[in-house]
Amino acid sequence: MSLTTLLGNSDLFPFKGTGKVEQTITHSHSGRVYFQATYWPARFSDAACQVKAVPGESIKIVGRQGLTLLVTPTSQA
Repeated sequence: MSLTTLLGNSDLFPFKGTGKVEQTITHSHSGRVYFQATYWPARFSDAACQVKAVPGESIKIVGRQGLTLLVTPTSQA
């Protein structure tokens, strides 16, 4: 299995987790979140999301794509 195949797949988590935004996330820019005692790159699961997630804000973790977590603002979760 190639790295391209691994990075192209998205996995929805069987559980809902909550993380904390460390770097701002917008519809056009990925950021970083703190989740399960580690910092992760993160982006919105819905590319059309027009909300801005700012540092210190709670965020809902809904899946991952490669090493990037897919997130949803808690106000939309």
